[in-house]
Amino acid sequence: MNIQQFYKKTASLSLSVSLGALIPPFFLILFGIMIIQDGRIVLIALPFLLYSFFCYQYYLICDKRSTAITVNSFERKSDVTLLESEQVLIHFLPSLSFRMLLFGNYGQLLGEVKNMNKWSISGLLPSFINRKRYGLYNELNELIAIFHLKKNQIEIETKECTKIMIWEQKKSQTELIYQINGETLIVNRAKLFMDYQFHLEKQKIGRLQKGWMPVEWSSKFKDPNTPVLSFIQKDEQIKIMIVALLSKILH
Repeated sequence: MNIQQFYKKTASLSLSVSLGALIPPFFLILFGIMIIQDGRIVLIALPFLLYSFFCYQYYLICDKRSTAITVNSFERKSDVTLLESEQVLIHFLPSLSFRMLLFGNYGQLLGEVKNMNKWSISGLLPSFINRKRYGLYNELNELIAIFHLKKNQIEIETKECTKIMIWEQKKSQTELIYQINGETLIVNRAKLFMDYQFHLEKQKIGRLQKGWMPVEWSSKFKDPNTPVLSFIQKDEQIKIMIVALLSKILH
């Protein structure tokens, strides 16, 4: 998948949801006119109509973005893998369960975090019913790591059978503090916009920002507010830990 295909898929899903949201108000209005003959039933149908309208507007936006990208934009390929990248761009695929897509700056998909549970609706279930288990996959859909997300804990299993335990120590609006193998990892976050800074033992290891995408990437990423994740450390385990933390924070 590339970013153009992502926009097309998102547009298609948004259109389907928009049309699906019209079904309940159709029957509600029909019921109000023909059965109870009460025009106030429209008030019940109004939220569905508004939701359908906004989904259709999002369909138009994504469709316009997909057509604005030329096919030859993807002629230049990068051999850099997800865990070799210094920066990735994040998008979320509309779905009943959490799906976080990680793109390279050339517009190609480098990896994905998605729910490993059998049923897609399991992402909607509360944590005491559903144990959240997400997989980190590369561009070939090969499993890199598994994230077990619990209330105050993240357990990471890598393909090398290495286990990493992350314990949440403190949480506030602007700061998250975790313990990893005796080391302290602090996530500083802004209140009013998306800006997460990751520090391991006071050393900056990564940052997620929204609204700071380089201008040269705009030929492929048509949303200037596309979140950009920067890896400051080259260590692969640290990159996996950052993605795992973001999966818990953003899911």
